[in-house]
Amino acid sequence: MDTPRGRRLRVTAGGFQNTTTALIGVAMIVLVAAAVYANGAQPQQATPARATAAAAPRRAAPATAAAGTCMQCHGDVVKHPVVHPKATECESCHVPKTRDAHQFDDKKCTVCHQMVKKDDKFVHGPVAAGECLACHDPHGSEEPQLVRVFGADLCQRCHVDMKARLAEKRFTHEPVKEDCATCHNPHASPSKYQIRVDGAEQCLVCHKTLRKELVTARVQHEAVSVDRECINCHDPHASDLGKQLKGTSMDLCLSCHDREQDAPGGKVQNVKGWLETHTDLHGPIRQQDCVGCHLPHDSEHFRLLRKDYPETFYSPYNPKNYELCFSCHEPDLAKVERTATVTGFRDGDLNLHFLHVNRTEKGRTCRACHEAHSSTEPKHLRETVPFGEWQLPVGYTQTPDGGRCAPGCHLPKEYSRKLVQTTHSPGER
Repeated sequence: MDTPRGRRLRVTAGGFQNTTTALIGVAMIVLVAAAVYANGAQPQQATPARATAAAAPRRAAPATAAAGTCMQCHGDVVKHPVVHPKATECESCHVPKTRDAHQFDDKKCTVCHQMVKKDDKFVHGPVAAGECLACHDPHGSEEPQLVRVFGADLCQRCHVDMKARLAEKRFTHEPVKEDCATCHNPHASPSKYQIRVDGAEQCLVCHKTLRKELVTARVQHEAVSVDRECINCHDPHASDLGKQLKGTSMDLCLSCHDREQDAPGGKVQNVKGWLETHTDLHGPIRQQDCVGCHLPHDSEHFRLLRKDYPETFYSPYNPKNYELCFSCHEPDLAKVERTATVTGFRDGDLNLHFLHVNRTEKGRTCRACHEAHSSTEPKHLRETVPFGEWQLPVGYTQTPDGGRCAPGCHLPKEYSRKLVQTTHSPGER
């Protein structure tokens, strides 16, 4: 019945029904919560996206790979100026041993590269141990021959003692600065230290001018061809002395010339022993400069001398014969007949050097009166002179203004520098 009272009854009934439904819902939520709590369950929180990504399984390596597909992942190995010829043919060196493409055996480099020959008695350590990769990158490099670092820097990664030695020396051999492989074979050689060519031949590969001189020179220093040859005197790597010398000029020379030596031009005296007992020293000896007069390798002149010097007791006068002596001494010693200044060996103003030397026949050479290295007498005068098998005496005595000779070649004579000529006339010879 649609009266106000009836409408109120319908509204009241609808509200009651809605209230009952709400209460039932709340009761069910309480019951579920109680059940969860009773079971000890914890409410779940949202998982961050980053954690979800980290937990995702990584893609497995391919079980098999078709030939050439390695480069799809490993393409960087060939991005170099110098690349191994087989770098893109991976299976030529990496031999698969299971279905997993990343399980393989590596072939030895020596399967293709035979770096040690039959006659090679000396093998570089890494090569002998099969450790080629100590020096070479197997795929690609910025350097030739696929070396990891070029030149001496590569060698010094292992040879640290040599690196330290080079750092403390004043002079370093040019090949040592640039590339040790100039002289050493980095793999193997018939020669010790993997030297490419044994002995002086190794040095002469670069020192071509010296090679030519040694072939054509009249006199060759025996030190260049015996024992350790060039490195008798030179350090092949570095030294505190120029030319990589192992010692000073005199120390080196006397290390061999401490005994009598046989030479093509005759016996060479024990120079060291002579100097110990004959202490009036020639200038170059006093300066310890043997190479002031002698060339160290070869010469066109007797006794490896730098310039001409008479080999004999007598020689016709020719200025060229005395080039060596006159490179230091005044040439007028033998050219000017009269002087008051050029020499102290004069009788008044008569130059007695001129008298003895400047002759067309039987001119006395420097060696007739003077020792070349040292003497017990002033001005390096000899006590005796070899004259064939006879030791000809000189018999020199010094006086305040001159001297006296009682030699085996003429009667005793005296001279005085006072300007009064007493014992010689200009025409006397």
